[in-house]
Amino acid sequence: MIIDRCRNKKELLNLYKSRPMPNQYDFDWLINNPNLFCFYHEQEGYLQGFITVQRENGLLTLSGTAVRRIMPDAINAIIKVCNAFDEDMYAFTPLRHAALLLKKAGFKHIKNDKYMRLKNG
Repeated sequence: MIIDRCRNKKELLNLYKSRPMPNQYDFDWLINNPNLFCFYHEQEGYLQGFITVQRENGLLTLSGTAVRRIMPDAINAIIKVCNAFDEDMYAFTPLRHAALLLKKAGFKHIKNDKYMRLKNG
């Protein structure tokens, strides 16, 4: 898995449309986010997913999506992105599969749909 900036806007748009995110993240916001991290298959180079980091209500939060059946790469991408920031990281999701990925990446469930990962944790 390779983490990089967006290499192909059309490929990112196709993934974005196929794996919907919450309404507050439209594609223009996504592509203009300075903290957009795309991750790619190491040998074949195709886009596997993306992660964004942003501030929401004063908290540093993580969001993103990925193609199916790439759990180890998605977990590694989450860990690498979190380690690039020197703050506690939060994530909000009602999705069970996303919650599982977050837990495997070191996040703790704190209430309802809210998860937290301590810095250097």
